[in-house]
Amino acid sequence: MTSLCIVILFVLMTTFSLFGQAGGTGQSDDAQAIQSLKLKPRNGLFYMSMGSGNPQGEFQSNIGTGGFAFIMGGGYSFEPILPKRYTDFNASLVLGMDLGYVTLDRKRRPAIYYQRYDDYVYANTVVPIDLFARLQFNVAQWVFPYAEITGGMNIYSATTDGEYREIVRRDGQNVTETRTTEIYSNRSVFWKYGIGAGMMIKLVENITLPNKASSILLDIKARYNYGLPSDYQKVIDVDQTGTTMYESYENAGTDMLFVQAGIAFRF
Repeated sequence: MTSLCIVILFVLMTTFSLFGQAGGTGQSDDAQAIQSLKLKPRNGLFYMSMGSGNPQGEFQSNIGTGGFAFIMGGGYSFEPILPKRYTDFNASLVLGMDLGYVTLDRKRRPAIYYQRYDDYVYANTVVPIDLFARLQFNVAQWVFPYAEITGGMNIYSATTDGEYREIVRRDGQNVTETRTTEIYSNRSVFWKYGIGAGMMIKLVENITLPNKASSILLDIKARYNYGLPSDYQKVIDVDQTGTTMYESYENAGTDMLFVQAGIAFRF
């Protein structure tokens, strides 16, 4: 009987020992997999940022100081471009494109002598479209400073819209909706090239075993666009009858500075 108890006790101890080794091995494997995923290249990049678009030099003298800008874009990261063993400091080449919208100036005037419209809204805006090549550094897997060169175009618009309210029937109720009609427009394309610099700081890292990894980063950047001289107009006012008043410029400067902050996703 005593011998049987000793045998049973030995078997139980051996079993618990094997379970403990199996659990330890699994945890060790998971830790190694997580560490490997942290070092895994992130080829995808997407970002959204807000800030200001600021005319520079002659463009500033003609148009003004600038206004709110929203930009979104993405690209493909070729990484790492240094040997993989350099995990605490490496670099990547990112090729991508972004698109934005900048409201340089937007004002409203009541349409007193025109019964169709309630208000006139006149604005000067820019839609920046850029291709970029970025040299991006990886410092300890959490700070990513970068420098870039860009090229593309700015689509500049000087417009006047007439706004009016219209009552429509929705779900059995009368609802007032705002309608807009463009009554004046002048558009120009500014070709440009530029330089930029910025830094991404990792905020959140998402690891999903067995093979998925992504991160969310704070993205702070500045970009200077050297615009080629171009012809364009600036809407300066709309009179009470709806006639748009504007200033015209020929072969004038189109430089702009963008200062942005937003969120980036690497995946």
